[in-house]
Amino acid sequence: MSSGITSKLSSVRRGGDGLEAERQNFIKHQSTSINKAINTVESPVKEKHVRNIIIGTFQEKGASTFWNLATRLPVQGSPIVAWKFCHTLHKVLREGHERVLTDSQKHTAHISDLGNMWNHMQEAYSKLIASYCQLLVTKLEFHKKNPQIPGNMVLADPENALEKMCENDINNFFQMTVEIFDYLDALIHLEESIFRSFDLSKNISMTNSGQCRVAPLMPVILDSGQLYDFSVRLMYKLHACLPADTLEGHRDRFMKQFKTLKEFFHRSGNLMYFRRLIQVPNLPQEPPNFFIAQSGSYISHAVVLNSDTDGGRESPTWSEPIMDEPREEPFSNSSLLVDLTSSPHTNGAFSAFTPPPQPPQPDDRDQLIDQLRLDVEQLKFELERTKKEDQRIINDLKKRLIEMETELNEQRQLIETTYQENEDLKVQLDEVMRVSAATAAMTASSEQVDEAEKKARVNEEKFKKMKEVYAKLREEHVALIRTNADVSKQLSTVSKVTEEQQKARHDAEKFVQELQRSVDEKKSAEEQMKKKLEEEQRKLLVSAIEEAEESLKQIIQQMEDPQFATSTCTAEYLLTRSDGINNSLQKLSQCFNGYKQNPADLSNYMKSICSFSHQLGDYILQGKATSNMAPIHLSDGLSSACKSSGEKTLALLGSLKNKSQTASVPGNVQVVESTLKDIEKIAKELLPQQADIKEDLGDMVEQEMQSTVETIDKAAIRIQEMLKQSREADSGVKLEVNEKILDSCTDLMKNIRVLIEKSKSLQREIVAEGSGTAPPTEFYKRNHRWTEGLISAAKLVGVGANHLVDGADKLIRGEGKFEELVVCSHEIAACTAQLTVASKVKASKDSTNLKGLKDASRGVSTATAGVVASAKAGAEMIDEGEAMDFTNLSLTQTKRLEMDSQVLVLELESKLEKERVKLAELRKKHYSLAGASEGWEDEQTV
Repeated sequence: MSSGITSKLSSVRRGGDGLEAERQNFIKHQSTSINKAINTVESPVKEKHVRNIIIGTFQEKGASTFWNLATRLPVQGSPIVAWKFCHTLHKVLREGHERVLTDSQKHTAHISDLGNMWNHMQEAYSKLIASYCQLLVTKLEFHKKNPQIPGNMVLADPENALEKMCENDINNFFQMTVEIFDYLDALIHLEESIFRSFDLSKNISMTNSGQCRVAPLMPVILDSGQLYDFSVRLMYKLHACLPADTLEGHRDRFMKQFKTLKEFFHRSGNLMYFRRLIQVPNLPQEPPNFFIAQSGSYISHAVVLNSDTDGGRESPTWSEPIMDEPREEPFSNSSLLVDLTSSPHTNGAFSAFTPPPQPPQPDDRDQLIDQLRLDVEQLKFELERTKKEDQRIINDLKKRLIEMETELNEQRQLIETTYQENEDLKVQLDEVMRVSAATAAMTASSEQVDEAEKKARVNEEKFKKMKEVYAKLREEHVALIRTNADVSKQLSTVSKVTEEQQKARHDAEKFVQELQRSVDEKKSAEEQMKKKLEEEQRKLLVSAIEEAEESLKQIIQQMEDPQFATSTCTAEYLLTRSDGINNSLQKLSQCFNGYKQNPADLSNYMKSICSFSHQLGDYILQGKATSNMAPIHLSDGLSSACKSSGEKTLALLGSLKNKSQTASVPGNVQVVESTLKDIEKIAKELLPQQADIKEDLGDMVEQEMQSTVETIDKAAIRIQEMLKQSREADSGVKLEVNEKILDSCTDLMKNIRVLIEKSKSLQREIVAEGSGTAPPTEFYKRNHRWTEGLISAAKLVGVGANHLVDGADKLIRGEGKFEELVVCSHEIAACTAQLTVASKVKASKDSTNLKGLKDASRGVSTATAGVVASAKAGAEMIDEGEAMDFTNLSLTQTKRLEMDSQVLVLELESKLEKERVKLAELRKKHYSLAGASEGWEDEQTV
């Protein structure tokens, strides 16, 4: 043994480079197989790649390399990758090396976290991945509790194996039955989730996407068949030992699983995809009767993988337990590694995700060190076992030797005693014979002689027997002495072997220390490289956060800018942005947690930070704009909430940037979420609420329209009167200007009247089409918002017409300004546009009245442009007549006028800024009054 270890160490030293190259080649092939098996293409996993992974576990005698490579896959970013990872892991657990289960149990938490993450997603595969992860965790826990059961669940002699595992203890049988039922529940839940994910009426199993989903059902069928067999056997044993009432819960659970598995096998057998790959069994029509005692071995038909690709097959049937000698089902590794797909998609690259550069892989000398340590530990164990066994034999021999020596001493003492008695009897016999010779005449002495002879013969026989026993004991004593000598020789041999082993162990430990030193140096270099990579990633992250902070600070400053007070936004639009900003905040929190667990996931984390900061900045700007139109008692609250949200977000970004403050990130997220809820709450209060609908809304619309028409007619009459007065009082340029302005105003009033008439016609058409057989009041009640919009628009048109006439009157009298007339024209154009939009919002696209309304609206726009043009032309004509003559001014006068002009400019700029602020407040007040006129405040009170 020592010579073998020495030769192994020498070969390792000579072939170190070759072993390292072989190890790197092995890792490269495994990485290629894993990347090709687990990719983003929605098609089933290729069996040849899975076969290479499984063979790799046997070459490595474990799953360390598999997990090192699998943990780098983007299973959290791509649902297809996560689904294929679960499928591949299931097959590796079933068909891989026996140590795969032990190595994979260390990653149970990683699988569970992956399932929990996808369970909160809304992808098509999200729920399927969550169910599959739960199944894998259940399988690993089951094998951890029952390590005697292999990953493929196949036992050569299930009856005896189950009894041996449970130690023929009814409590253990009971507990194992519960664990098998839990395992079956996880399998059933996965298959139900898969079948619910698509329509079974379509032949979806022959498409790549359908096969990608149903392919994992093959290992599910294999596990379900074996577990059903185990559950039937255990239920028979339990019913043979326990009362029926105690097992009622077990029976109910078994019956439910029996029905579900029967339906599952039936549906799976009907899929074209499985007919050429696997023989799906059919359960019997009725479940087993556990109240009938089982007197023989239970035999079930195993699930068989087809070796050919023919479509025809016959499904074996599961029947009631029968009486027969147990037989072993055929099983081979080749059947487990059959190629289950012929999909042409073999792309193994991940185009959707490019992970950051990873540090170099650890040297394969780690594996050699572990192997040498295992060999040393095994030699230690063998040596200790040999020593204990030899010591036990020596102790037994010594004990036996002592017993035999004691027995020999007793026999010697007995022989000596018998010999002494025999000598005494001989002496007595001689004396008796001498006395008998002297007293031959005496008859009484003859009887004593006969008795003495008899005793002498008996003693002699005893002596012979004792002599034979002594000879046997002596022979056994000699044999034990020889055995003791042989054992001593063996002990000396063992001592020599032990010395050689210790020497080999010393050499191995020295070699291990050298390897460990080399590994430590390499690990140190890797740590430095990893630290440098982390620093670069951290700098990149900090720069992104600082950019987001700078953007938010600029937005907060922009909110304080007085020029932004003229910006407006509606509460409805603000609320449409609330869901997006809340989702962005939740995604930022999830990406932060993912980055803490896996620092390699930096890309998604940075994207979430940039997206959230951009959306939040836009959101609070829209909120500030909404506050410009809000009532005063809500405006300040909304503005403060928007500013507070920006400041709290800056605090959140600061905690993300500083490593020492990462513990406060969840709290800061909740604070930001609370401020966003405050903004949303105030915005909802700004929404117009539904007011009480009065019965006379239709009459109000008609009255308001008629009132507007009358107002337009009165305005036209006033304009004609003003034109008449101007012709009588004015002349020259002024008369020409007044005629142009009043004529354009008259034309505008005519077009507005036409627009109102067209609007009334279209309104009647809309009411007639919308009310049907019901009265028009019912239509107005159902569409009260539209009705109130018409009323409000009509009122504004009338008010605008009056303002226009008043402005024209002032201008004719010389008290007004041309700018006032332009503003009134724009205002009345906006009011008529509102009336047009309110009228055509419910109209049919092919309506003739709608076309007439559009033509009238264009006429109003043309007339408004005419008023504006005539006002500007009149202003120019007046300005030309009043042009200043600077030819006679002196230097002092020119400088004085220049300074006066500068002072006037500054006064006008100051006044302009004040007027802008005043305009913003007036718009807020107008918004409040408009809401009050439409019943908003009443609804808020209710």
